[in-house]
Amino acid sequence: MHYDTMSTAPPPSPPSERSGSASPVPGEEGKRVRRRDILNLLNYINFSEGTIFASFRQPERGDRVSYQAFPLPCLDEVLVCRWLPPGFPVSRMKSYVCDGILLSDGHNRVTVKAEVTRLDAEGIAFRLPESGYEKSCRRIERHACEGIAARLLQAGLGFEGRLVDFNALSFRAEIEAKPSGSLRWINAAAPTTVLLSRGEELLYSGECLIKRMDGGLERRSLVLVPNFNNLPRYRPKDYRNERRVLAPVPSMRFLHPLTGKPVRLQVGDISGTGLRVQESFDRSVLLPGLVLPEIVVEIANQFLLKCRAQVLYRNVLCAEGGEDAASCGVVFLDLDIRDQTRLAALLHQSGNDKLRVCGSVDMEELWRFFFDTGFIYPSKYLSMESRREEFRRTYEKLYLESPSIARHFVIEDKGQIFGHMSMVRYYSNSWIIHHHAASRGGKAIAGVEVLDQAGRYCNDFHSHPSTHMDYLMCYYRRENRFPARVFGNIARDIADPKGSSLDTFAYFRLDPETGESEAAFQLFPARDEDFAELRRYYDDASGGLMLDALDLGREVGSDVELGEEYARQGFRRERHVFCLRQEGRLGAVIALTLSDLGLNLSSLTNCVHVIIVDREGLMPDTLFSGLRSLLRHYRAEDVPVLAYPAEYMEARGLPYEKKYVLWVVSLDRSDGYFRSVRNTFRRTCRDTDDAQHGDG
Repeated sequence: MHYDTMSTAPPPSPPSERSGSASPVPGEEGKRVRRRDILNLLNYINFSEGTIFASFRQPERGDRVSYQAFPLPCLDEVLVCRWLPPGFPVSRMKSYVCDGILLSDGHNRVTVKAEVTRLDAEGIAFRLPESGYEKSCRRIERHACEGIAARLLQAGLGFEGRLVDFNALSFRAEIEAKPSGSLRWINAAAPTTVLLSRGEELLYSGECLIKRMDGGLERRSLVLVPNFNNLPRYRPKDYRNERRVLAPVPSMRFLHPLTGKPVRLQVGDISGTGLRVQESFDRSVLLPGLVLPEIVVEIANQFLLKCRAQVLYRNVLCAEGGEDAASCGVVFLDLDIRDQTRLAALLHQSGNDKLRVCGSVDMEELWRFFFDTGFIYPSKYLSMESRREEFRRTYEKLYLESPSIARHFVIEDKGQIFGHMSMVRYYSNSWIIHHHAASRGGKAIAGVEVLDQAGRYCNDFHSHPSTHMDYLMCYYRRENRFPARVFGNIARDIADPKGSSLDTFAYFRLDPETGESEAAFQLFPARDEDFAELRRYYDDASGGLMLDALDLGREVGSDVELGEEYARQGFRRERHVFCLRQEGRLGAVIALTLSDLGLNLSSLTNCVHVIIVDREGLMPDTLFSGLRSLLRHYRAEDVPVLAYPAEYMEARGLPYEKKYVLWVVSLDRSDGYFRSVRNTFRRTCRDTDDAQHGDG
């Protein structure tokens, strides 16, 4: 059972870890509680926007699992609850029976053997018995703090002080009256926002309730209880990051930001977005919302990753006859790009031992694979044969040094490659999928597997700022059935050009030394007003994502940082954007990109994009004269041109070699991407042997 630390409620532990362990609804023990008091507690939990837990048991195996629910107001023996988050897995839980519910006010917990009257994906209803059983919660150790500033905000007023101590359920802060007597303004019944910081670094912010307040008008001590158990860092997704239980078990270590003391905890499971740890209930140090400035994750005493993180949820696991524990979800706020590679390789290979993520590759085997699959076909090889050593050098850097600007996925068995896909970050926040190929024999679905793994990688890491992955894009020809079917279906299934778009370019090569013309033109570096006019034209013509993906919405200086990153990795990347004017009117925007030979085998990262804005007024002679002038200036030889819209070339009867479709998807719509891909694979798995040429 996989789940995501991004969800709004703490997920259950996997059944294998729950077997024979703590039931949230233990047997009848403790003080008897009447139904009237149970109703009062349920209504208090509803008023406080708290939650309860419904416990389920698998009779044959004894596995137990609990799900979090929000109780609706109740008047009599009928209790109705909504799942948090919604989407209870009814089909998966058919073999489980509900043992009852667990309620808690933070000091005591009440277990109720309630009868289920309705159960579906949205919620559950119970018939409450005459009584339940109450048991006092074990006291939680408090931890002293030094150097932590506390700021309280209530109804537009601020109060300054310091954090004295804390545990996983509450804070104790001391505040002073500034100005004198201002503490009389604190309303103990109203919610209070608490900010905790060390120096300039904010460590915690959240709404709390004042549980107790002592002192006078000049100084007061307040005990504050957070008003939430779960932090919804990201919006819920249907297709969540797959979590893995690794062996050997990793550990997470860090200096606690409130105490400064070292902490080491075992990792229960981990994904590209976060991990889950368990800690002793009575010595808990993690609370939802707490920022951990630096955590280190190790496996078998070997470094795996280091990053800034935040605690998302805390789920109490009640043990029968044993020690209670707290299960806490931790989200990675950002991962260094190389740490992403290490983690992805470990996670993906734990699910498929034939998959390699950004690992070193036998280069001779890779070249053999490219020729054997027809990925490098005769005409393509003839175009690159004279400079094959330059191609070799580029590919050795890409595949043996694993630079931060490139990713590759390989299906390999017994030293033979059966499937391959790579992608490169070529624009500020966009990655290009290319070099997709699969063997026609041996591994029938290798092409599908590498595409799926690339998608999982994007789903895992696109939310990290260091990945710069807002958009995923691919150029393909409609004649290539596999990419046309997969990427075309994604755009059609999402059915919103701001979620996924398709734009068609005409592809041709322009010889800079021939075809002189007397046509007059003006060529200037593009400015903000040119981009604004380009945006108006494109939104009317397409309304898609092309301009955002190609960074054609702002002045070119904004992507200098990416060019510098390429240089640090030993690669070349230049981009220059111009406006072509005819008689003072904007005719086209021209984006010239120059890169290492072979970064993309169809030279789509070493080309010119031309977007014709004035389709009726721009004369072909003017367009070609401007292009030739530009290419001579940059000494670019035989550079391919991609002209948009392709209809301009067709309407003017201008020659071109072929058409390319540019597919772009916003990874904010990753659910739509995965839903479409899975539907496509189900419909077309019998045709996967044609997954050959994703590079055009």
